[in-house]
Amino acid sequence: MLFLDFDGTLSPIVKNPEEAVIKDKVKGWLKRLSEDKNNKIAIVTGRSLKDIIKKVGLKDVIYASNHGMEVYYGGRFLLRKATDIRRPLKRLERELTIKLSGIPDIFIENKGLSLAVHLRRVENQYHKEVKRIVNITVESWLKRYKLQLTGGKMLIEVRPLSWDKGKAVLWIWKRLAPKHLPVYVGDDVTDEDAFSALKPYGITIRIGRWRKSNAEYSVSSIEKLMAEMTLKPRTLPSARLSPPASLWPILTPLSEE
Repeated sequence: MLFLDFDGTLSPIVKNPEEAVIKDKVKGWLKRLSEDKNNKIAIVTGRSLKDIIKKVGLKDVIYASNHGMEVYYGGRFLLRKATDIRRPLKRLERELTIKLSGIPDIFIENKGLSLAVHLRRVENQYHKEVKRIVNITVESWLKRYKLQLTGGKMLIEVRPLSWDKGKAVLWIWKRLAPKHLPVYVGDDVTDEDAFSALKPYGITIRIGRWRKSNAEYSVSSIEKLMAEMTLKPRTLPSARLSPPASLWPILTPLSEE
């Protein structure tokens, strides 16, 4: 079973999150994998469900949006977590919009079950002030609504404390493909929860090197992985399996760095 992050993994990082796209070559590879009924492919992302379905546009894929708080497959929801947080996040969005109105090019995105403050278009000189305002504004909301404040690549995010990508991938794997080897590929801070969760059972690969990663291996790009990876159903062995021999030339064991 193959789990894939979206931004920075399937799609290059861009200044405007709305402009992120999957390259044709990558989408073609993903489409071929998803059309094989023996495969299970899951996109695990912080994006909203509506957004990620529009970006990927494939029907034979499991969509785990909002860091896995929504799991959608086969035209129906398999899991919906923290649905009671929508109204509080809407109120917090309004408050942050007012408090951050003086910051040029700030972008606040309400994804329904999480709230993101994007910094990629904001000049560096304002980043410290944005973080200060966000920290002060959300402080009273965190305990009251059991939320957490997390970071990612050029964003600050407010989301429920009870769920993350690690819990999501274990939930999906154990219910949809428990006898098959899980493989997770990601590049961001939020993927670290998934790396930790699946590392004892499968193969965890980080796009790009990062010494503090919980992933076991790294690869320079998704294109490198595509060139060598053939996804076949593999029964989970009694002992954790190493990557296939075809991948060894492109993978770097992070424990060696």
